Amino acid sequence: MQSILKMTWMQVKLSARVRIAFFFTFIFPMVFFFVYFGLFARSQPQVVAMLFGPLISFVVISSSLFGLSVQLVVMRERDMLRRYHLAPISAGEMVISRLLGNYFLFLPVIVLQYVLAVWIYHMPVQGSVFGLWLLFTLGYLALSGIGLVVAGIVNTMQDAQVFNQILFFILMFLSGTTIPLYELPKFIQHLALVFPPTLMIVASEGMMAQGQSLARHWPEIIGLALTMVTSLSVAIALFRWEKEEKATRRSRIQAALALIPLIAVGLWLNYSSSFLRQNRAMFHAMGARTAAHARNKHR
Repeated sequence: MQSILKMTWMQVKLSARVRIAFFFTFIFPMVFFFVYFGLFARSQPQVVAMLFGPLISFVVISSSLFGLSVQLVVMRERDMLRRYHLAPISAGEMVISRLLGNYFLFLPVIVLQYVLAVWIYHMPVQGSVFGLWLLFTLGYLALSGIGLVVAGIVNTMQDAQVFNQILFFILMFLSGTTIPLYELPKFIQHLALVFPPTLMIVASEGMMAQGQSLARHWPEIIGLALTMVTSLSVAIALFRWEKEEKATRRSRIQAALALIPLIAVGLWLNYSSSFLRQNRAMFHAMGARTAAHARNKHR
């Protein structure tokens, strides 16, 4: 545990010293903060509350795929991981330390965005702050685990870019991150329930826009927790120290294990009448509220 904490702190300090890393960790998310709330929400407090979950989803997807995943592949290509391999460090310690380092850089950005949303846009404070922290943390860890699985099944940075770009666009446009779920076709709404960002968005919108409790969203919490545990376990099993050690067909089949909890949770939620009824009512209320704000804005 001590070695994990030391490597985590070292990564945080190194990221703070690199200008490009500082830009994409802190400045880039804040640009989209004003895009989402100033442009999309038009500074309407209730709509800001509805879009807070999608904004966090965007930050999580970007950080998990283009930060953590690609970063690990670059380190392996440049033989940086070989130096760590000479030390008494296990694959699990290496993966967890990288994950925690990125998480501790992600957390202050989310806190800042929450505070500014309340201060600048007067976002109503609903739902448990602890519940939101738990939800966004599980969402971040689940998606980061998937990004680390991708790092384990690719051999080059170019391969990582292709895989992560495909995942990025799927998650961005089919999970409710950019297009509201209630505006997507019914088929996509059902398919989206297999994606971790969708679970995070649905639960956060229910808590922040509808004032629901965290306990009411226990299916989403379980789904994110299962995805986190499975994806991180697979990522540790697939971790490679040296670039000469290539990913095999067997390792890529093994990576498919990370999809099992996603599919299982998606099927469970799609056949849960109470979950569908609750969220159908929430989507209807949110769509009506958004339309009302748009009509008032044009008057």
